[in-house]
Amino acid sequence: MPSFINRFFHRKTSQAQPSIPADTSPAQPKTDSSEVLSGKTAVTLPDSAMGNRPLETPQIIVGIGQSVGIQRDSNEDSIFTLTSNLISNGRTVNFGLYIIADGMGGHENGELASSIAVSRLSTHVINTFFLPSISATDHQMDITLQEIMRDGVINAHEAIKQAAMGSGTTLTAVLILGDQMTIAHVGDSRAYSINPGGQMQLLTHDHSLVKRLEEIGQITPAEASVHPKRNLLYRALGQGDQLEPDITSLSAYEGLQLMLCTDGLWGAVSEDELRSVIVSSSEPQTVCQLLIESANAAGGPDNISVIIIRIPG
Repeated sequence: MPSFINRFFHRKTSQAQPSIPADTSPAQPKTDSSEVLSGKTAVTLPDSAMGNRPLETPQIIVGIGQSVGIQRDSNEDSIFTLTSNLISNGRTVNFGLYIIADGMGGHENGELASSIAVSRLSTHVINTFFLPSISATDHQMDITLQEIMRDGVINAHEAIKQAAMGSGTTLTAVLILGDQMTIAHVGDSRAYSINPGGQMQLLTHDHSLVKRLEEIGQITPAEASVHPKRNLLYRALGQGDQLEPDITSLSAYEGLQLMLCTDGLWGAVSEDELRSVIVSSSEPQTVCQLLIESANAAGGPDNISVIIIRIPG
């Protein structure tokens, strides 16, 4: 495994796997191959060949969902997902990059801004980190994952200012490598974690004026949820000269689930209901569909985008 990845890989290199019990079923008579070909004999495969083996290479499982909503005619949200695995020298390194963006500034400009945001950040991470990490050449890099994510967001910010002047977009992204994740965040799209016990936690901080009023005690959370200016942001890609994204690194421990979503979801569905839906199914794609349906059932006032990520465990 290239030392380029070893610098970021902190997981234990050996994990006990469940043993596969020996086949103790009675011996079955041999079946003549001509009978199988003629269709005269049904062949029953052992359970181990039918997919009941323990999963020996745990993988990140992802679901995505998006809807224009009920009250909008166009969709200004953009999504990017990339999940990969590097298996080498007896070790498995899970890699994932997940980005969600909610454009603003009118249909064409908002759609363009969010598209540029996910394109520029994903391209930067892939070219700077992902492709070198799978290269046969032994690369060395004096840059952290936090710096890679920050530089990618700044790159996207500058590109939006040039290509879609006057527009802007939120951006929330998670880069997973092995047992760690790095979150980059600007605006009021959100990232949540859901631990194996079903407890949900908000991992990002809304860069909105109403959230700021709530923090300083001028309005209550209930007032914030219905405030007429709750969608006004004081920090967004494409807005202002300088941009400083929030960058956070956390543990991507076994059994953890993550949800990235735009305010079309979290603004329409309560956190209690979000959590209830997420823990109702082990299939991320099913969860995404249910969440989209919940937001639309609540009136679908905005575009809705969601990514559900399950860390193996």
